Amino acid sequence: MWQRCAAAALLAAGAARGDASAEQTADVLAANGLASILQFPSTSSSDVELNEVVGFASAGMPVVMMHGMGDFANNPMGMVPLRKLIAQTANAYVHSVELCSDPAKLSGCTSEDQSNGFFMTMDAQVDQFARVVRADKNLTGGFNAIGFSQGNTVIRGYIHKYNDPPVRAFVSMHGVLMGVNGLPQCPMNVTGVGVLCRSVDAIVSHAGVYSGYVQNHLAQANYYRDAANLEDYRAHGHFLPYINNEVHGKENATFTENFKSLEKLVLVMAEDDTMVHPKESEHFGYFKEGSRKELVAMKDSPWYVEDWFGLKSLDQAQKIEFYSTPGNHLRFKEDFLVKMVSTYFVSNSEETLLV
Repeated sequence: MWQRCAAAALLAAGAARGDASAEQTADVLAANGLASILQFPSTSSSDVELNEVVGFASAGMPVVMMHGMGDFANNPMGMVPLRKLIAQTANAYVHSVELCSDPAKLSGCTSEDQSNGFFMTMDAQVDQFARVVRADKNLTGGFNAIGFSQGNTVIRGYIHKYNDPPVRAFVSMHGVLMGVNGLPQCPMNVTGVGVLCRSVDAIVSHAGVYSGYVQNHLAQANYYRDAANLEDYRAHGHFLPYINNEVHGKENATFTENFKSLEKLVLVMAEDDTMVHPKESEHFGYFKEGSRKELVAMKDSPWYVEDWFGLKSLDQAQKIEFYSTPGNHLRFKEDFLVKMVSTYFVSNSEETLLV
């Protein structure tokens, strides 16, 4: 079940070494369904030339974007035109976050940004995300956030662990929020990928997803929540069991209070998602404890009923909205994205964007 993710990680590593450009690697990953690559072609509505560091006078609340695994902030296939569209629609400054390996480097690391979606642990990704947003003077008063796939896991981690500057509204596009209980199989017969799939599968299967080695070297292992093996997950898993406040004796009240402070949480699920399993994780649902088949909806789950990390409190305050989009992972339409941005990121009092 980990072959697909691991093979994609090796392809991304090749880009980081200079074997291929990040864009070429993204093309291969997207073509073979190996990563969460947002393909969002530039259109006339998003061809506005925007400067990310331009000053704003009474413009909209700033927006921070976080891409998914295998993607990168400056990807011209999708993230760049999407950034422009959001800036135009929200009448706001938009920062698309890059995740560099050097904690002191906050941008200008395209290949690292792509490979770190696999090889940088989720805790390290959250910490670097925090460094980036805290260093941006345009974000000191807070910001709205929109994530794509794994990018939402990063944003959620930031809210729990930091939230300074605070996230106001959080729109999760097909986000891996309650974890995954499996990944689709790697295409063994694809030239240049099949060998990687078989080789890495043997290594990962031997080590085990909750081994220290895998947890320290593969980001996706940090939110692998095996509902039929929660004892090992809680004892040896990194990141997700802690932000969920489900490790006895390690509960963190600040994580809960930070999450409850959101003004709006918007959860968007892909109806035919084959990347996130179960797809209900995108709506904070998941498998029942002890099962890899029987699902439990958010409101019937123990993390909601017992309010482990503030989810029930948000819902009772009428701060959660649910949507779904037809089709597969990250295959939403432009008009839907515009609707989300217009509804949750735009206020009636905003003035004209200065460019």
